[in-house]
Formats: sequence, structure tokens, C-alpha cells
Amino acid sequence: MTLVSWTAPKTADEIDRGAVVNPDQARALLAEVGRTVPELEAFFGCMYYAALRPEEVLHLREDEYERPAQPDGWGVLHLTGSTVAVGRGWGDGDDTAEDRELKHRAKAATRDVPVPPPLVRLLDHHVKEYPPGSNGKLFVTRRGPGGRYVPTAGQPIPNNTYGKAWRDARAKVLTPAQQRSPLARRPYDLRHAAVSLWLNAGVPATQVAEWAGHSVHVLMRVYAKCIYGQQEASRRRIEAALHDWKA
Repeated sequence: MTLVSWTAPKTADEIDRGAVVNPDQARALLAEVGRTVPELEAFFGCMYYAALRPEEVLHLREDEYERPAQPDGWGVLHLTGSTVAVGRGWGDGDDTAEDRELKHRAKAATRDVPVPPPLVRLLDHHVKEYPPGSNGKLFVTRRGPGGRYVPTAGQPIPNNTYGKAWRDARAKVLTPAQQRSPLARRPYDLRHAAVSLWLNAGVPATQVAEWAGHSVHVLMRVYAKCIYGQQEASRRRIEAALHDWKA
């Protein structure tokens, strides 16, 4: 081994801006899911409007959703863990899914994420139409053989189930050129779109990092290329500061 000379290849941590959908594209994709697999519209909505990871959405229970005090207000998601797909025999139990702590957090750690009005509407409709499973989780398998609607006792939605729903929606909504591009290629890209939107809206990076479950260092390293449209505003702030100092 002393004769082997090898340098580990560099990896790109930054998010590709080409994978990030704009709000109109995101709404169109969610609406298409609502037409074809309606019980998954709020599932994807949690990724886009609250920047949740898929495993965090799968773990979400009804009692972790704090509804807004006023109509058309903001709610809160009190995240307590994640439901991760594992190979049979690789987890602590015999199931193919396992409940774990939040990513990069201690076992008892929680994270609060705001719920904007569009997601409030999606979640309220979902709870009304699709009662939680016996374990209280909002998003459980509800399809049997042939795609027939069959409420279950609360089994987690398999990755291939929501993955297919997303691919089908993407094929219906996006143009052929967009389908060949990285644009929203994975459901996880909805989370990237949410974080990018928050940053570009001017939400402080410390707040975005807290909501997204990142450190500020990781946030800025990963999303640096997705922060755009800020240069002109920054120039105006500098000009204003120079003008005030001169006065």
C-alpha cells in the first residue's frame, strides 16, 4: 500500500441552482400530485413550504402540528424525529423503517419550523380527508394492490411510492427540456427550493439554519450558489451608508 499514490476526488457540496424550482413551478407540481395522488400533496408540501426532509415528514404526527390561532395565520411544526428506511435486518427491529432522532441532533432534541398559510391549508385538508394512522402519524401508506385506496394501520410510505408519484407529476408539468435538466429531479429538491427561497427573501441565515436544521456554516457552503438577486440591494445599502456618513 505504501506504493499507492491516490488523492481523494473533490466533492461539490453546493446545491445546483438548476435543480431549484420557483414558486410557480412548485405550486404546479404540488397541484398535479393533488390531482393524481391526493393523499401525498401535503406530504410534498411539507418539503417545499417548511423545508422538511422526507424522513421528517414521514415521522410527523398530528399532535406535532400546531394550528394557527387566527384564520389565514401561521402554524408551527414541532419536529421530534425522523422515520428512516432501513434494510431488513439492518435496523434495531424487524421492520424496514426505523424511528430515529432528527438529523445531526441529540435523541431528545426537537426543532420548530413555521407553517405558512398555504401549507396550513394543505395540512388541514389532509387531516380532514385522511385521518392519521393508529400511531398518530399523518403520512402513512394508503394504497393497496392496483393503487386501490386502502387505509392502513400506519405503515410508513415507501420511498418508491412517493418517488413514483413525484416522477409522474414532473413528467406532466415540466417541459421536455426541463425534464432532461436537474430541475426538481428528486423530491428532496423541494427542500432545497424552500431554503433558497428563504435566503433570497432576506431571512437571516441564522434563522434559516435553525428552521432547516443546519449549522450556519453548512447552510452558506451548501446554498451559496442559490443566493441570487442580492447584489443590487447590497450596493444600494452601501451607497446609503456612504451617503449618511458624508452627511
